[in-house]
Amino acid sequence: MDTQTRSKWWVGMAAALWGIVWLVGIPLIVCTSFVSTASAAGVADTAGAPAQGMLASVAGFLTQPVMLTLLLFIGLAGVVIELLVPGLIFPGLLGVCAFILYFFASTLEGLAGPYVWLLFAAGIILMALEVFIPSFGILGLLGGASLIGGVIMAAWATGHALQTLGIAFVLAAAAVGIVVFVFKERGIWNRFILKDSLTSEAGYNSATTRYDLVGRDGVSLTPLRPSGTVMIDGERIDVVSEGAFIERDKAITIVKAEGGRVVVQEKWHSGLGPIEPI
Repeated sequence: MDTQTRSKWWVGMAAALWGIVWLVGIPLIVCTSFVSTASAAGVADTAGAPAQGMLASVAGFLTQPVMLTLLLFIGLAGVVIELLVPGLIFPGLLGVCAFILYFFASTLEGLAGPYVWLLFAAGIILMALEVFIPSFGILGLLGGASLIGGVIMAAWATGHALQTLGIAFVLAAAAVGIVVFVFKERGIWNRFILKDSLTSEAGYNSATTRYDLVGRDGVSLTPLRPSGTVMIDGERIDVVSEGAFIERDKAITIVKAEGGRVVVQEKWHSGLGPIEPI
């Protein structure tokens, strides 16, 4: 299985798993949540009241507009930075933790159910797969859609979620731009860019330049119109003529050598015409 076929296979498997999550996982978790809620209805538990009060305070603090924007900013910036500059690790972990706090606070407030966590997990997994599997952005788009869908569904109002996401996105774009500029040598785009300079100074030569031939005389073995073959001290050399064509058995002088290209001129006596070979 070649690389392209293997990549398509992985993309297909990931898309299939994502579909299974939507079609089977979400209804199953929602049904389980309803069953658990129904079985626990009417049962009083006063022993956990202090802990519940503390959790409610934490949830109230985290669901303030400023905190929600901050969490989304950190989450978006961290995940995108990790995707564009893989290997930093810390931004990715920080971004995932910020998203966990966002969904945790929404869950405590009763705004998010298990299906939101499922969307969050699917989004992170798909975006992580995008780093290792060349899917031309398909996995990244699916992961981003799942993540944003989870964020919107975990908010108390769609309009408020979009406004918060918009502010966080602008801030995250600025942060990502700065980090990408600083770590531009480690960016994922370097996998698709040839960075080596194919110059002779770097040791890359398509053909050896015969500088030792320049100035030497010889005889044309074939007509040079303009390319042909000459004999230089018993060595046959492919050349091109500069200027007029040169007939066979004419005296020539090599005037230039550039890579595998050797340029010759017909040799002349001053005012006496071309020299005939001896």
